[in-house]
Amino acid sequence: MSTSLVVFAKNPISGKVKTRLIPGISSDRAAELYKAFILDTINKINRLKCRKASIAYTPHGAERAFRKLAGRSIILLPQKGRNLGERMKNAFIHSFAEGAKRVVIIGTDSPTLPISLIQKAFDVLKKTPIVIGPTFDGGYYLIGLSRPNYEVFNGIKWSTSMVFDQTLSKIKSSKKQTSKKQVSMKQASEKQLCVLPPWYDVDTSDNLNFLKTHILAMKMSGLEDMPDNTARFLNI
Repeated sequence: MSTSLVVFAKNPISGKVKTRLIPGISSDRAAELYKAFILDTINKINRLKCRKASIAYTPHGAERAFRKLAGRSIILLPQKGRNLGERMKNAFIHSFAEGAKRVVIIGTDSPTLPISLIQKAFDVLKKTPIVIGPTFDGGYYLIGLSRPNYEVFNGIKWSTSMVFDQTLSKIKSSKKQTSKKQVSMKQASEKQLCVLPPWYDVDTSDNLNFLKTHILAMKMSGLEDMPDNTARFLNI
C-alpha cells in the first residue's frame, strides 16, 4: 500500500518566519533556527519507511532554496490555496491522485517530534480513515487520511487555539453524514479516528526555552532521535 509523507514548510527568510520569537532573538537568528528545524525534519524523512516524501513549500519562488536544503531525493511541491486548510486539502488531493493510499502531513515547527509517532500514523491508517496529532496549544502537528475527507479542512479558524477542537467537530459531523449513506460492512465497523499523543510546536519564547531544556535532557539521556541541527544552533 503506497504511502506519502508531505512536509509543509516556509522559506526561512529573516523577518518572514518565527516572528513570534522576536525580540527574544533577532529576526536573522529566528530564520536560522527555523532553517535548522527544516533540516532536522528532512533527516526524519530520510529515516522513515515511506514510499514517497515531498515538501510543500511557500512562497512559490522558493523552489531553488528548498532544493539546496532537501537534495534530489525529495519531491518539491508549491503550496496552493488561500489558507492553510485549502493548502492541506490540495496536498492531499495531489497525493491521492498520484496513487497514494495513506497520506500524512506534518509541519516543521516540532524538531523533537519522534519518528515513531509519524510511523505510527502510517500504521494506524491501515485500518483507520483519519489520524491526528494534537499540539498543546490547541492545534495539531500531524494529520493523515487513508481516503479523501476534505470537509475536515472547511470552516476552521486557523492559527488559533480552537483548531483541534473544531477539526474534531468536523470529523464527527462527517461521520454522521457517512452513517446516513449506504456504506459497506467494513466501513460501518471500522474506527473512524485515531488521536496520537500530544506534542509541542516551537512558536514563542516560552516554547523555545522548553525546547532547549528538552534537547539537553535528550542529549544527557543518550536518545538517538536527536534534532542535531537544532541542537548545534542552540549550542547544546
